[in-house]
Amino acid sequence: MAETFPPWRVLGRRRIYTNDWISVDFWSVRLPDGTVIDDYTVLDYPRPAVAVLPVGADSRVLMIDHYRFITDTRGWELPAGRVDPGESVDAAAERELFEETGHSATSWTTLGQYHPSNGSSNQVFYVKIARDLTRRSDPTDTNETMALRWFELREIRALLRGNEIKDGLTITGLSWAIALDVLADHE
Repeated sequence: MAETFPPWRVLGRRRIYTNDWISVDFWSVRLPDGTVIDDYTVLDYPRPAVAVLPVGADSRVLMIDHYRFITDTRGWELPAGRVDPGESVDAAAERELFEETGHSATSWTTLGQYHPSNGSSNQVFYVKIARDLTRRSDPTDTNETMALRWFELREIRALLRGNEIKDGLTITGLSWAIALDVLADHE
């Protein structure tokens, strides 16, 4: 039988820094063995983020070529972004798809949600599948989208196997889609 441990007990919280995007807190916690940590650093994200997996009628996936200045990297990613104040996850997904690709969709499914760094933050990521796509315009967010490209499943697998996609939200969304047989295999 598995050994059970009492949960970590939060004794107190102290906010160190806050802005519109993130807050940094020190939590005082008691571990199951009784040890107390007074400055466990926790990143508090006030709003979730959502990625969109745009799937065409031919099962190809639309991705954006994106430059990330923090890591000084450029690569293929799913359209994604933060949920704005008062906005639902579904509305944010629709907005991000349009802003970053110029497309809209009439069929939406939630692929999943997860905590990308649950040992240090409360951040929540959602992944939505968009189908029945219509191109309405060029991307409206020219600061983020450098190019658009449709990828077949075999190309996605090659990118993942070759460690060529660096964005964790994109890796998770594509991996879920493959594991759950969301994409047709034309190989």
